[in-house]
Amino acid sequence: MLESDPSSSAPSGTPETEVAPLAAALLAVREPPAGPDAPCRVLRDRLAAQPGLPALAVTAEDGRVLGLVDRLALAGMADPEAPARMAMDSAPLLVDADLPLCEVARRIMQDKPGALASGFVVLENGRYLGIGSGLDLLARTDEQIIQRTRQLDEARRAAERANRAKTAFFACMSHEIRTPLNAMMGFAELLEQEVLGPISNPLYRDYARDIAESGRYLMDLINDLLDLSKAEAGRLELAEAAVDVPRVAVGSARLLSDRAGRAGVGIETDLPPDLPPLRADERKLRQMLLNLLSNAVKFTPPDGVVTLNGRLAADGTLCLSVHDTGIGMTADELEKALEPWGQIDSALGRNHIGTGLGLPLTKRLVELHGGRLDIDTAPDRGTTMTLVFPAERVGG
Repeated sequence: MLESDPSSSAPSGTPETEVAPLAAALLAVREPPAGPDAPCRVLRDRLAAQPGLPALAVTAEDGRVLGLVDRLALAGMADPEAPARMAMDSAPLLVDADLPLCEVARRIMQDKPGALASGFVVLENGRYLGIGSGLDLLARTDEQIIQRTRQLDEARRAAERANRAKTAFFACMSHEIRTPLNAMMGFAELLEQEVLGPISNPLYRDYARDIAESGRYLMDLINDLLDLSKAEAGRLELAEAAVDVPRVAVGSARLLSDRAGRAGVGIETDLPPDLPPLRADERKLRQMLLNLLSNAVKFTPPDGVVTLNGRLAADGTLCLSVHDTGIGMTADELEKALEPWGQIDSALGRNHIGTGLGLPLTKRLVELHGGRLDIDTAPDRGTTMTLVFPAERVGG
């Protein structure tokens, strides 16, 4: 068997999932080298005593490597007393002790494929350290692959456990928060509508409206958190039915019209009344449109326009687009916006509240329907975000 370096043993307490980097030093069998004048007979006997050793190094007195003598070369020497220099390969593969195993394999295949059978010389600080074996390299590489696979598998299981725990936590917390929040919103609406009698100071009615609106925003945030968490865990389900797309789209635009009006932004709709029904989850379709419209209003300056379009494409897909005349995004900003909690850092965006959940959730929801979210944007050119639903969902 080949000798192994004791230093290759992992220190006690090292987690099983940590894979120490393996280098050529681990392959070096510390077999003393032979001199250039040593008889081939002696080298042959030494190799016969060590079946796992592919070759012996030949070095000068100062430790410089002169060559490598392998078993095949010794077998071909007719004179057993011939000196080692007559049988040696004077241009063996030399690798540094700290070279990673993957690089050793690359060097072999690129520079000297025969080294897989004949072996190679491992150097430390330019001097002979030991003999490396191709078989040992393959075994060590396989071991590293197994360890890495085990590490990745454990990381995957840990991530799945964390996702399940996060989803359970959000589900529990959303239930605990919804109960008092619904009561607060209900009482605020009673005050706003003066159900039990008029309020003498009209400011109180305004405060009640603000409380109810803040409660609705918080409820939407809770729902988005729960939906995004379920989507990431693959546990978000669709309640599918034939949806009247123009009705849902126009209704979504109407819901955002007050907010847009307060921001000085106009909302327009351009949807053919004969758009076919879509087999989808109506609540989630409305949620996607509200997210896109809200995001467009948020990043559109006063006197800007947000337009909601709908059309049936030539390939049968149904497209719902939200176009704004806002600030647009760079490629880096778009990448950030599509990440959960990512927010565009702009003077316009900082004037509005937001968590950065809208676009990532919308992307996951349309993908859950088998579709995609297309985005066309550029700084100072506005943004067009399009929900594309597959043809097999069109027609109900």
